[in-house]
Amino acid sequence: MSYILHLGHQPTDISGIAGMLSTVAGGFDANLDVNGVRFIGTRTYAAPFSIAFAPPVGDLWLGFRYVPPNADSENITESTANFIDIYDANLVRIAQIQPISTTDRYHAIARGDTTVQGNSSYIAANGQPQWIDVRVAVGANITIDFFVDGVLQSTATAVNTQGKGKPVQIVFPNYGLHGNNVSRTWYYAHFAVLDGVSTIGRRFVRRSPNAIATFSQMAGSIDALKDEDVSTRVSSNTAGQRLSFSLTGPTGPAAVAAIAGVHVKQIAQAGTVGPQAAAGFLRMGGVNHDAAPVTVPSLAPRSVYSTWALNPADSSVWISVTLPAEVGILSA
Repeated sequence: MSYILHLGHQPTDISGIAGMLSTVAGGFDANLDVNGVRFIGTRTYAAPFSIAFAPPVGDLWLGFRYVPPNADSENITESTANFIDIYDANLVRIAQIQPISTTDRYHAIARGDTTVQGNSSYIAANGQPQWIDVRVAVGANITIDFFVDGVLQSTATAVNTQGKGKPVQIVFPNYGLHGNNVSRTWYYAHFAVLDGVSTIGRRFVRRSPNAIATFSQMAGSIDALKDEDVSTRVSSNTAGQRLSFSLTGPTGPAAVAAIAGVHVKQIAQAGTVGPQAAAGFLRMGGVNHDAAPVTVPSLAPRSVYSTWALNPADSSVWISVTLPAEVGILSA
């Protein structure tokens, strides 16, 4: 079972960012990916985007890289300025990170039986890259913690006797985040949404399919997996078919303290007949290491994550030289 609820910042699974991908240096970490998300707008222009996912079993953790506007980000003038909204399955807002015009600071806000605003020590630094982490716990209380570069900046807790649910959607309203009503630029990248696992200090390197490797049992071209377009696909009409490929893209920072896991992400959809589940697999030393299959819907595609915390060949901790060079997808 993977603890991954969402990874990445591609248009295939973030609603509202079509046309916003950017390769501008500084907008993303080139050790981790090949692009980021760029938003250009005025103080009163909103360009919201959102991430949807299954409800977590444990606490929700959100992590991402953020570059605030390159001027006036420390001067909040809009009373309805908004950075992050978090919703449950009933589309009820349960938590929020909101810049407050009276303080110019980003505050954690818990929305339970009452709305509780935490104190804050964070003012967005003009044009400075930073890593944002947010924890949301929902039970008898709703608690939200807001971290910047690993340091807690604001926290809030509200009683939840009304039974508001676990988070299933995160919205970035992108509204009122600077004070001068002229065009400014923001960058977002490397979104991770995890179930019960802290995102603080955790980085994910995105590698993409390169060329067909050992298996080519599915219909369609490897190019359909490389183009970031869910309308172009490979397909399987029989359970047990495999497609495997080599990888291309960044290989991560030169100095890595530890490798916590290897993840295979695919976006899959079932047909009216044939296989109804999908899985990822690693191929190492001529041996296939299959993850548990996940049933996928027929109405719309969904992301499927397969995770190996340890090297499945010998149960050892991953190190850079043992990372798999060939991965694949499996119908089930």
